[in-house]
Amino acid sequence: MRSEDPMSFFKGMVFGAMAGAVAGILLAPKSGKETREDIKRLAEDVEEKVVDVYADARKIVMRKVRDMRKAGELIDEEKYRSLVKKVVNEFRRDSMVSEKVAEDLGEQLKGDWVMVKKQLLK
Repeated sequence: MRSEDPMSFFKGMVFGAMAGAVAGILLAPKSGKETREDIKRLAEDVEEKVVDVYADARKIVMRKVRDMRKAGELIDEEKYRSLVKKVVNEFRRDSMVSEKVAEDLGEQLKGDWVMVKKQLLK
């Protein structure tokens, strides 16, 4: 799932959510103009939500990393991945994201390890 483009996660989530929603909107009995307006609003809402979910999850992960570091724990990639898994499971359990979105979110956050490692070395 992880690619060199950090926005690939968002693009995939937006595309998936949009595809399902657009199908629903297109099947609704509305005029073409109303349908186009609905699709535009939906695209804006979905993109905003995806960015917010990732930002919220990342903040939680980073806060937990800082807490572990303050407690004197050594944070390696394995420990970081375990922490990401716990946070993603919390999001999934609280129904904040679907199973697929949780999986993608976890992959994106796990892929952030290189950046997190650099921050830990500062």
